[in-house]
Amino acid sequence: MTLPALRGIASITAAATGFLLVYGVVYAMEGMTTRIPMNPLRELGMTTLWTLPLTVVFCSGLNDFCTVTKQSWVFWLGLIPALALLYYLERNTSSSILTKTAMPLLATAAGLMPHIFRRIRFVFTVFCLAAGIPGLAVFYFALTSYLSGSSFATKSIGFVVLAFGTASLVTGVLSVGFLRQRRNPLAQANC
Repeated sequence: MTLPALRGIASITAAATGFLLVYGVVYAMEGMTTRIPMNPLRELGMTTLWTLPLTVVFCSGLNDFCTVTKQSWVFWLGLIPALALLYYLERNTSSSILTKTAMPLLATAAGLMPHIFRRIRFVFTVFCLAAGIPGLAVFYFALTSYLSGSSFATKSIGFVVLAFGTASLVTGVLSVGFLRQRRNPLAQANC
């Protein structure tokens, strides 16, 4: 039971810090004078697709906690902070009203599909494995910037970047254990 608990902690940390980094870039670009006009439906679709991987990783962590506790309410209660974080981060952007209201619901609804439909639960493992790739990239660029003598703009940005890299890498590594465990039908828990 420690493997799902560790992957749950790492997945939720990777998703939360990933959202902070993604929206940090969005906030930084809000000051630019040029904004490409976009249809509100296209903006909604693009924003949902960009936030979907992190939402799936967050829901994967919730599913892991649900497996550890063997209580389904843990998953459903954990969706409240995910929705609150998305609404909080999205409210300060210059996105359309449609995107601000519908994107968090659409991304979260798509992220919980593998929990509802058990036959596609492998999607959680695939997205967690894929989360390890940005973790490697973050460590590569952080190490090269550290060795070249440069640093992050603030200590908090450096902390969030390294927390994202560490959590993403741990999530990807622990997902390999889930692939090995998936072959054993007795090791799978229903939640």
